[in-house]
Amino acid sequence: MQSTQVLNGFHASPKPLNTDKKWILAVLDGQILVPRKPIADNSMLIDQSSADQLKFFCQRRLWLGQWQGIDCQVWELSAEAKAASDFKLIELRNLLFTADDQAFSMACRAVQLLDWQDKHQFCGTCGLAMEGSSSEHAMRCEPCNISNYPRISPCIIVVVTRGEHCLLARQPSWPEGRFSALAGFLEAGESAEQAVHREVFEEVGVEVTNIRYVGSQSWPFPGQLMIGFLAEAVTENILVDGIEISEAYWCHYRDLPHYVPPPTIMGGRLIKQFVDEVSAEQ
Repeated sequence: MQSTQVLNGFHASPKPLNTDKKWILAVLDGQILVPRKPIADNSMLIDQSSADQLKFFCQRRLWLGQWQGIDCQVWELSAEAKAASDFKLIELRNLLFTADDQAFSMACRAVQLLDWQDKHQFCGTCGLAMEGSSSEHAMRCEPCNISNYPRISPCIIVVVTRGEHCLLARQPSWPEGRFSALAGFLEAGESAEQAVHREVFEEVGVEVTNIRYVGSQSWPFPGQLMIGFLAEAVTENILVDGIEISEAYWCHYRDLPHYVPPPTIMGGRLIKQFVDEVSAEQ
């Protein structure tokens, strides 16, 4: 029996329920093709009848899961689909500002599944072509008896706090004035908490304690899982590494930089939670 959560939201399952109705999420060159007149509760999904005009451009189909108990597929479309007048293209990053968490999760899954299949066409052991499994999202090499599954790279992202201040940083590739939380990939054998200690010290030379988990977010650029934390500073002096971080400083919660990520992005969510917690204490 399905849970209410599955029926009312997105369920990332590789197996279809074979529902009479189906939803289509269309991807074209890493962007999402959405209907100009969307359904009320999910602006990205296309119903079967509306998707009929796109089937001639469909190059690949994968099961995505279920939305509100109804099967969903991702269709990868050719460039000719851009001419379909009833649809428009949206950059995946722009969905961060317009879609809710579950809708963005669907888009992340769609793009990541296609990218994973593209990059796992051949067996890393024998070099033979792999085939998609009919029962799960896996690329199989039968001679080697090896299955490759969608790859997810876990990352930590952390806002370090010191009283009414938090530590924000800028990467060298970012424009002037844009700041966010510290982040980095987990290394083999590390826990997420160990990665927080290491990344913060490596990037800005600060030691931390009282690490608190806040939440996680799929990040399809190309396939990360961002694990968000707040942590308290033990030391205050900042020493940027000059490689991953070009600038960092302690910001008062009432005087944050103009360009920080919105709360729809994990970095922005962490910053907002810090501000909300400090404000509540005043």
